[in-house]
Amino acid sequence: MARQSGIIKLKGTIGDITFYKSKDGYLARKKGGVDKERFHNDPKFQRTRENAAEFARASKALCTVIRPVLNKTQDSRMISRLVKSMMQVIKADRVYLQNTLHR
Repeated sequence: MARQSGIIKLKGTIGDITFYKSKDGYLARKKGGVDKERFHNDPKFQRTRENAAEFARASKALCTVIRPVLNKTQDSRMISRLVKSMMQVIKADRVYLQNTLHR
């Protein structure tokens, strides 16, 4: 991710570079990734879809449980750090790992 510097600050897209403003200032990033249609239908992305669904479940559960606490904090990125930590805990569980490998 690149930071914009200079007098003129851009928002929008030029070619495959997207310019935007966030809490961290004006940033720029290159478009990337695979298109939505391919992600949802290509058999090569089956495991990726499974991982995304699992991450979504962990994220939703965590958000539901601690939302009252998070609403009182000023750190907007805390939930993503917590979800990351929870995924590490889940993956450290040997029973979970065995069940995942035998799908």
